Amino acid sequence: SKAHSVELTRVGLDLKTIIDQMREQVQNVE
Repeated sequence: SKAHSVELTRVGLDLKTIIDQMREQVQNVE
């Protein structure tokens, strides 16, 4: 259903944000 794809998109965006934050933290450590 349409609502389900919206939920998946939100989860995908959240994951992308988390991954970006993790990458920044890794760069700061190096």
